[in-house]
Amino acid sequence: MSGLSDFFNLIAEEKKQKKEEFNSLVGDLELNSLFEEVTDIKKKSKEKKEKEEKTLEAFESFLLSEEQPNPTKKKKKKEVKVEEVFVEQEIVPEIPKEPEKTLIEKSLGLLSEPSNVKQQNDPLTPTDQKFATFEDLQKHYNLFLNRIQQQLSTLGGGGETQIRYLDDVVGVATNSSNYNSKFLQWNSSSNKAEFVNINSGNVSGIVTGYYGNFFDTTTQTIVGVSTHQPVRLNTTDLSNQVSIANSSHIVIANSGIYNIQFSLQIDKTQGSGAHIYIWLRKNGLDVPNSATELAVQGTSSEIVAAWNFVVESNANDYYELMISATDIHIRLKAASASGVVPAIPSVIVSVVSV
Repeated sequence: MSGLSDFFNLIAEEKKQKKEEFNSLVGDLELNSLFEEVTDIKKKSKEKKEKEEKTLEAFESFLLSEEQPNPTKKKKKKEVKVEEVFVEQEIVPEIPKEPEKTLIEKSLGLLSEPSNVKQQNDPLTPTDQKFATFEDLQKHYNLFLNRIQQQLSTLGGGGETQIRYLDDVVGVATNSSNYNSKFLQWNSSSNKAEFVNINSGNVSGIVTGYYGNFFDTTTQTIVGVSTHQPVRLNTTDLSNQVSIANSSHIVIANSGIYNIQFSLQIDKTQGSGAHIYIWLRKNGLDVPNSATELAVQGTSSEIVAAWNFVVESNANDYYELMISATDIHIRLKAASASGVVPAIPSVIVSVVSV
């Protein structure tokens, strides 16, 4: 009996040894482990499906207005944000059919055929087409936005069409004739534009139309030998933004280029020949290289000094004609009208903007 017992023990020992060798090669194949793996796979598959459905639901709610319901979708349980829909896996969304043209289609003519009819060379139609991937859906949506922007750009802008009624233009009355020949000038202090008259002195840098014509009706004598004195002007004939001040100052109200032209009738009451000098002074200072010398031959030998200066003036600069003589008997002669001859002024000065 002991021999039989030893025989069965030997068989059991061999089976145990083979089982241990098998487990060492392939591992422990318990059923519980297999069931856990299958359960985990199903769970991940369900989560993936829910995420895809959430992605499609979010983009459909973003692309479609409330007036265009999707009959194939169930009512949403909660709001899904677009930021939550970034997924890498492929999805197959479906664009719902539109029962009729949208307001954009009616007003802009985005589609000349119903939205569910394929148009030649138009990738947007039909709008109920299906997309194989999420990337295709994005491309379709971007093309749709670009189409709308192009259509809107052809409509043009709105708003005020007349400058005089704009908010940053001031001083405009309802009667447009009040602004004939006026110019629009920007005022940086008020950040507004103003209609001003070009001859009002309010337009900076524009000098067209500025002028002055002046003369003197008195005889002017020399106050001293080798001294200097200004030429006087006592009468204004014509004037626009050019005037006389302090009897001799020719004041220019606006900056620009001006031509100052003059004539002096020079006489000598007695004695032999002498000389007179004439030049221009600006703002109380002699203008360099502006003097001229003339010789007066003797008694009753009138001469006329006449030339011009072209000057660049700033606003409110003033100019003077200056004289000096080598004999106190030299004078600027004026004469009253005689017979058919009109009066003779001693000085005539004309100033014109150029």
